[in-house]
Order: sequence, then C-alpha cells, then structure tokens
Amino acid sequence: MARKSRGSRATAVATAPLDQAAKHLTSRAAPLLPPWMVAAGLTIPAALAHDTIGTNPAATALIGAAGAGITVAAWSEASKRSPRLRAMATVSTGAASAYLTAATVAGPTSPNVALLQALGGGTLALWWNLRHALRNSGAESVSDGLFEMVGLARTQVVKGEVVGGEVRADLQLPAGELTPKDVQDRIPVLAGALRTSPAAIRVTPDRDDHSKVSLSVTPVDQLRKAIPYPGPQLPGQSIARPIRFGVYQDGRPMQVWLPGSDDRDEPRPLSHMAETGMTGAGKSESMVIVLTEVMTRSDVVVWVGDPSKGRQTLGDIRHGLDWCETTTTGVGAMLDVLVPVVKTRADLLGRLGYKQWVPECWTKHKIPLLLAHFEESSDSAVADHPNLVTAAKQARSAGVVLSVSLQRASYAGISTEVRSQFGTAFIFGAKNDEDASFMMDDRAKDAGASPEVWANTQPGCLYLQAPGVPVERWAVPGRVFRLPEPEDLRRLVTMYAPVRPQGVDKATAAVAGPRYAAYKASAAKRTAGEEPREPGPLRAALAEQPQAQAQANRPEADDVDGEAHDAVEEFGVRPGEDERPYVVDHESDLDAAANPDAELEEPSRVMQVSEPEFASSRSTEDALAEMATILDELRARGEAVCAPKDFPQARVGRHRSWVSRRLAELADSGREVAENPGGQLGSWLIIPRDDAFENYAA
Repeated sequence: MARKSRGSRATAVATAPLDQAAKHLTSRAAPLLPPWMVAAGLTIPAALAHDTIGTNPAATALIGAAGAGITVAAWSEASKRSPRLRAMATVSTGAASAYLTAATVAGPTSPNVALLQALGGGTLALWWNLRHALRNSGAESVSDGLFEMVGLARTQVVKGEVVGGEVRADLQLPAGELTPKDVQDRIPVLAGALRTSPAAIRVTPDRDDHSKVSLSVTPVDQLRKAIPYPGPQLPGQSIARPIRFGVYQDGRPMQVWLPGSDDRDEPRPLSHMAETGMTGAGKSESMVIVLTEVMTRSDVVVWVGDPSKGRQTLGDIRHGLDWCETTTTGVGAMLDVLVPVVKTRADLLGRLGYKQWVPECWTKHKIPLLLAHFEESSDSAVADHPNLVTAAKQARSAGVVLSVSLQRASYAGISTEVRSQFGTAFIFGAKNDEDASFMMDDRAKDAGASPEVWANTQPGCLYLQAPGVPVERWAVPGRVFRLPEPEDLRRLVTMYAPVRPQGVDKATAAVAGPRYAAYKASAAKRTAGEEPREPGPLRAALAEQPQAQAQANRPEADDVDGEAHDAVEEFGVRPGEDERPYVVDHESDLDAAANPDAELEEPSRVMQVSEPEFASSRSTEDALAEMATILDELRARGEAVCAPKDFPQARVGRHRSWVSRRLAELADSGREVAENPGGQLGSWLIIPRDDAFENYAA
C-alpha cells in the first residue's frame, strides 16, 4: 500500500506542471474562441432559414433588408468608438447579414456559401483575435475603452510610456470636436474610471498644437512619505545657482531661483516669494529648509521677521540669520528701514552700472543678495505696514528678495496690490478650492492641480509656480524634504558660518540703522561667548514696575514674558513701548549710584529744561543751515529717524511747527530726509550722505 501511495504522489507531482500548462493555455485561448464560435454558429440559423423560408422570395428580401438595417445601426451606434473599432463592427455585421441572406437562398452547404463562410468568417475571426491580442499592449485599449467611457470618444494615444511610478501619454484629440479644456474638465471622471485620486491626474496642453495634450497619471501616491533632507546641494557656491528643497512626484528635484538672470535666450526676473496654505500644511517647516539651504551659499544674507511664533519656528537656525526679529516692535523696525534700504541699494547698484543684482556684485563689490522673509504675514504688524507695498514694487532691481508666509492670500489677509508682486508661489494644502485659487495660476488649476485634496493631512506637499520652472510643471505636485533633528540642524547652520557673509554691505548697514547695529553687536557677543551684562539697580527696579494700564489690560499680557525678556536682554525695551527700539552701550550714572532707600537731598541749583523764549527769530537761511548741521550730527550718531523735537528752538530759532513744514518740504524734494510711512506720525527717515558709497567705486 505504501508503494502504491508513493507512486500516486509521484504521478500527481509529475502531472502538476502539465495541468498548470493546460490551465494557462485554456485561459489564454478562451478569449480568442468567441469570434470563431460566432462564425461557425451562423450555420445553424442559416440552415433553419433555408429549410423554412428559403423558397419564399418575400421572406428572403425581408432578411436582406433587416441585415442592411442592422449594419447601418452598427455604424451609427459605434460612432462614439474609435474609427478602427467602428469599421470592424460595421464590416462584421454586414458580412454576417450577407452570409445569412445567401445561406437562406442557396443553403449553407452550397459550395459558394460554404467558401464564403470559411474565408470571410475566418478572416473576421482572425481580425478580432488580433485586436484582442493587441488591446492590452498599447494605446488601442485605452482609446477603445477608457476614453469612450468618459466622453472623450475618438481620442487617440500617439505615444505612451511609464516613467517610475507615472504613466504618461501624448493624446491626439479629434480635430474640431474636442479641445484640451474638454479633457481637463473630465479629470474627475477619469479619476473615477481609473480608480485613483483627481490629484494623481494632470492634463497639459501642447504649446504648439491645440489638438494635442499630455496626460500623466500616478496610480500610487509617491508623496505619502516625506524624504529626509539630504543636506546642502551646492554649499559655498553662489545663490545664483538653484535652491533644491524637495522632490516632485515623478522624482525630479524641486528647486527655485532667487536672483534673476539676464540671459537673452531664457531671461528670468528676480521674483518675490509667497508661501500659502492652511494651518498644519507645513509652511514654516518648509521655509526653514529653504533658509537653511540659502545660508550655505556664499553671497546672500537673510533677514527674518516673525511676530507670531518667534523662536518656536526659527530657534534652530536663528544663529545663522543676519537679522532676526520676533517682537511686534522689532518687526515694525525692520519694515521701517526696508524702503530706505531698497532705495540705497538701488542707487548703489545703479552707480556701479548694474540693472539688477548679479554674483559679481558680491565678488567684486561685496554687496550680497538680501532675502527678507516675514512669517505669518497676515499679522497686522506685517500686512498693515505701508512699506510692504512699496518694498514689493521696488525691491527686485535692488537685489532684495521679499518673502512672505500666510495661510490665506485673500484681500483680507494681504493687499491685492502686494499679492500681485509675488511671481513665485509655494502653494501648500488648502482648506478648499477658493483658498487655493488666490495664488494658483489658472493654467495649473486647469491642468489638475488640487491642493485642497491634501488640506493638512500631508504636511510639506505643495505646488510650485516660479520663474525658471516650465509652466507644464506648475501642476506637478511635490513635497519638501523632512526637517533634520534640531541638533543636526543647528550643527549644519554653524558648520557653514565661514561660508556665508557676516553682514550686509556698509551702505545697507548704515541705512538699516541702530536697531540692526545693536542686533549685530549682541549677536557678536553671543558668538564670542560673552554673557549679557546684569542691569543696574534703577533699570532692574523699572523693569519690575507694572506696565501701563492699557498694556496690562491686554488679554495676552501673561503670555509675553519670554518675548519681553528677549527684548529687554537685547535692546533694553519692552514690546509695545514707544521709545526707540535700541539702547546706548552704557549704563546711566544715575542707574549706577541709585539707592531707592536714601532720602532725597535739597536741590543746590535749578536747571532750566524748557526752551527759552526768543525775542526774534533767525533768518530762514540760518535756520535751514542749522537744521542741516543737526541732520549731519544725527547721521554721525547713526540715527535713522528724526522728528521736530530733534531740532530745538534754542538752536534753530524757529518753533516746531515751522521745522515740521521745512522737513516736509525737504522730503518732497528728495533731499536730506524722506517720508517715514511705516513709522510714528510726524517722523522722517534720514537719507545717508553720498560718502556712504565711497568704498564702492567701480
């Protein structure tokens, strides 16, 4: 019994491959049998018709007419199919009708009728078999099935390929019947037919032929997982080279350019940047990646203002920023000087013969590109600042790139006049289609770009619209690299400190004023490891006093301890104070000797602190000359802003109202001072002297 059992098992094992082969052949042959079965099966109804009505001329004519009608119906019903399939269906129906008519009259066994069945039926069966064999190997299956299903009949696939996880096809539309917009409108239906997401499908019109489109389908979401940041792409090189910050869905690098290019064949303007997307879409983390990449280049400095999140966003890279403000007062001060900085740099580059910033500005004249980024720009400290509009319009030719980040680029969040100046857009996940439309180009939206599909479920996913990026790539989704660990990020920024410039050029620094100088001095001390000096007893006592009643009544008063400490530590002021946002580099004599418990001494003399009365005024010429002298003194002290109170009557000989009118006249004429739209009412910006340019001779 054991031997018999072992023999049965051996036989079963030996026959298993044969069974599998038979099943495989059967499965492959089964779809090819129906055309042959139909061709052979027509013999049965033909024989029945010949025996019953074969001798009846009227019935025979009726069969012939019915066959012709069915043939015409086949041609009409197949009108939405491809021309090839329509021809096959019509020819097959007509041949079958002709055979039935002939067999009814002469009989299926007649030599001529039998030959017609063998040759005609066999040819048609082979034709259908050939179509079946080819339908899964190329475009025909798509053309014959998918496009008809979604209402794009007669659309042909000219070329198809698979690149990575993406299927691409060049489509030829029926001339005069369909346009690229028709295909784009069918993206949701295509997504349903292909069982994928609409965001996985893109339709891009051909630039030269409006009857052709390119169809791209990504069945599997390649952006579901973020790729770790691989490190700087081009450390130590010029910022004129592209900045890689992520990858597209098809695996290509996602990159952007900051400065412009004067290449005559492919010109590229310097473009301001805007990052939009809902909370949690990954804007801040993505911008940290971009700024980190920028800080590894040799000819660019970065200014950042973040009045909302502060160190929470920038803490790990703050030591690499040339100027960073995280208080409302500080961000306002940065915006106050932004317009004079732009004007100064534009004048400087013009004197040197440059129409825009180029790498030579750094290598020859040590003028770096300036990137000024403002987080949460819908915050009133940024969005409501008048300098934002002026800077956005004028900064490009001065080598200043303006960057803003906000959740929603509607008119309520940012001025439409400012929004129109941003040619580069990072569009992250949006809450709905309307939110995305504020910055997204219509061409990208029509091609299938859908940031609302992600919302905030895939942080870092975005669409990029920028000069230098082909328009057909604007609808290709991508994802920013994943942030390194905090300690790795801090180490990376520190590692490339010797590479990047240690500050702006002298002319820009002079216009940036005392606040910038104070920040640089404080940063230098921190870099050298110096501890901040302890405040004197008077300043400490004042710091402990409660804020003004209006400040104390603010609901967020309990939440600004850390911010206030940072501001006092670096600049000696608290957020919201009206004093100048900087301090002198010494302690007050009163502060050093103050004793709050000591009794006050009797005054030994009286000092007059009010302005004396004058019986007569100076001449207009003398008064204006004295004002010019005072302005020179303010410039020498590094002051960036002046007001009528800086021109005492004891020196000018005129009242403040007269001084105010003369300052306004000087601002209108473009001499000595300029309007200060972002500052305190009644103040003016001090224009630097031309000697600020003396170190930049060509």
